[in-house]
Amino acid sequence: MEIPVNAPPDRPCRISFDDGRDVFGTGVETRSFAVVDQYTLQADEISRAIRERRPAPMPLEDSVANMRAIDALVRSARSGHWEAP
Repeated sequence: MEIPVNAPPDRPCRISFDDGRDVFGTGVETRSFAVVDQYTLQADEISRAIRERRPAPMPLEDSVANMRAIDALVRSARSGHWEAP
């Protein structure tokens, strides 16, 4: 990714994938995503789910699994070893 964290609100987000076939970048594929305010989109979706009494767009289990993965990354950085979530 060209950016380290969140998608910028003022320009497209570009992500490049490299299949590693060589060191010349011939296996690189770049995808661009439209400019969006991701926090507004998330808030709109959860608000809509609450108002319409339907499940949240992303289940709580996904958030818990994401935090477990982040915690494992932090442990790995500290220990210098592979850490499972």
